[in-house]
Amino acid sequence: MKKLVSIIFATLLVVFIAFGAMAEMTISAPYVKKGPKLDGKLDDEAWKIVEQKGAKAEIAYYLNALAVKEDKSEVMVCWDNDFLYIAFKNMQKEDTIFAEAVADGASIWVTDDDNEVFLSTTYPGTRPFLQAITNAIGVKTSFNVGTIQDWDVTVEVYKGYWISEFAIPFDMLNAWPEAGEEWAINLCRRYANGASTEREWMTWCNLPVTTFLDPLVFGVLLFTK
Repeated sequence: MKKLVSIIFATLLVVFIAFGAMAEMTISAPYVKKGPKLDGKLDDEAWKIVEQKGAKAEIAYYLNALAVKEDKSEVMVCWDNDFLYIAFKNMQKEDTIFAEAVADGASIWVTDDDNEVFLSTTYPGTRPFLQAITNAIGVKTSFNVGTIQDWDVTVEVYKGYWISEFAIPFDMLNAWPEAGEEWAINLCRRYANGASTEREWMTWCNLPVTTFLDPLVFGVLLFTK
């Protein structure tokens, strides 16, 4: 009996440690004096600062925690006094992109390739949290916090990749961060070519669950100077 109890305890400990390690991924957001222009180019000084500070990250997992091996996405985050800026660079051939939704508010996540931002102004994350979504032609929708009109996004498609740039105002969130503060975030992507397979949903945060919608397992967004 003692041996069985020890085995059960050891198993639970491993699960607990694994859960904690997976849930505490961190992405840094450097402060910039001048926010990037939303033009889908990523050549602004703000994004150069992010790269110089080693704050670029990668959407490296599928929702089932398997590693993404092709058509990956790079992500960057920065902030100024008024906005949180988030950029995605999604590797994908132009002629394979699905963008059927043409009106803001559409169910983009059902039909299209998309980029999604999940954001809570606390860590660990709490409800309500913002879910902001765009497809590859800049059609957008969002849930829970503010309205679609409150935030901006610009998308550009290139031969081997597409880029989206989000600007989310702190006024909309009714929260203004300071350097050293932690919020909760996940950055995700739907890959329409993988619909109904394990390749459909990609995530920056290596989730210990099979849903994007639990704020308790979002990663850490660390605001830095």
